[in-house]
Amino acid sequence: MHPTIRIAHLVHLLKRIEGRKKLHKIVHILQELGAPFVEPFQYSQYGMYSQQLTTEMGHLVRDKLVTEDGTNVFVFKPSKDLARLLNALKIEPEPEWASLAHELNKLSPQMLEGISTVLFLRERGYAKEKLRLRLVALKPRLGSIADECIERAADLTENSALV
Repeated sequence: MHPTIRIAHLVHLLKRIEGRKKLHKIVHILQELGAPFVEPFQYSQYGMYSQQLTTEMGHLVRDKLVTEDGTNVFVFKPSKDLARLLNALKIEPEPEWASLAHELNKLSPQMLEGISTVLFLRERGYAKEKLRLRLVALKPRLGSIADECIERAADLTENSALV
């Protein structure tokens, strides 16, 4: 499946994603947990970011398959044309990562940023107290939720059927 179609499918399944930052974190976390998203991510000021994902969303909006509304927070929603396209392509209605995507979409952007950063740091060999220290050093504004982010990342990793 083409990467842009998989992103379109995600938007279709979630029905509403509030914020570009939230979208990036959801895709990054899904990818880290084994979902077949292929967008390359790099660390940036607000956590993991993918220029390819931004480009893909731009194409989906330009082609009127996804709407992007808002001024302070952009909200992505699927269009009716997107549902018809996915149906015509015979895309499976509920991929194995769908329930996890729904769960992630319920979390705040800050929590997603923390979880995404924890997964990034674990991938680079950080563990236990060094992980927490590095997370707070990189993301001081997440200090009050750092332990919860670490715990949620561990739960997701342990309980995800994708891993």
